[in-house]
Amino acid sequence: MQLTLPVTLPTDETFDSFVDEGNQEVVALLKGIPSAMPAWQDAPSLASLSALHLPLVTLLGGQGLGKSHLLYALCHQLAQQNVNHLYLNLNHHAQWSFDIFDGLENLSVICLDNIHAIAGHARWEEALFDLFNRVIENPHALIVGSSQHGPSHPAFQLPDLSSRLAWGVIYHLTALNDESRKEVVRLRANQRGLRLSEQALQFLLHHSDRDLRSLLNLLARLDTRSLQEQKKLSVAMVKRELGLN
Repeated sequence: MQLTLPVTLPTDETFDSFVDEGNQEVVALLKGIPSAMPAWQDAPSLASLSALHLPLVTLLGGQGLGKSHLLYALCHQLAQQNVNHLYLNLNHHAQWSFDIFDGLENLSVICLDNIHAIAGHARWEEALFDLFNRVIENPHALIVGSSQHGPSHPAFQLPDLSSRLAWGVIYHLTALNDESRKEVVRLRANQRGLRLSEQALQFLLHHSDRDLRSLLNLLARLDTRSLQEQKKLSVAMVKRELGLN
């Protein structure tokens, strides 16, 4: 069961494009997973995980902190090293049947994005709880997930699921400061081949929404406008895109 990454996940959201300021520990841990497979329990860099009853890593935090980015990056690296894995964004659980988790314990890495999305949905909580139990029985698999809610959050209705979520290791992602956000935007602009002046970058950062998702969505729109107008990204272009003229 192998994920076809270029079709499914953003190809530009890799470890190389992730600014890890404040989150170096979890990034180092995730980077070490693909090369440690399949005998990850014996890897010194993953000793903290092999000691867990349930090998679960949860990236915790609100929107725009890079949780999905890190899961995408992990999946890209797993694919490059031919490690069998699957990425599921639980925001889309309403489109699936409850047996989608069946057999996942046979994979090396299971990536579950937005676990909080199934909180309060009894059958989905039970299905995820059952998957966790199968992974406990088959410790070959490793689970990496993300959530906006911690295991004690009242949105989770099944006490047994909450207890399982607490068995893993939880990393609270840290928000980037202004300099780090600037580095992210500059890095993504370079990836897109955008010529972004320092003046335009400063204006963009000070006149748009501050969360990274909004900034990167704006950058994508500016990329399209730059191509259409055949001009480099300027303050005037940023103003037009933001409707500030």
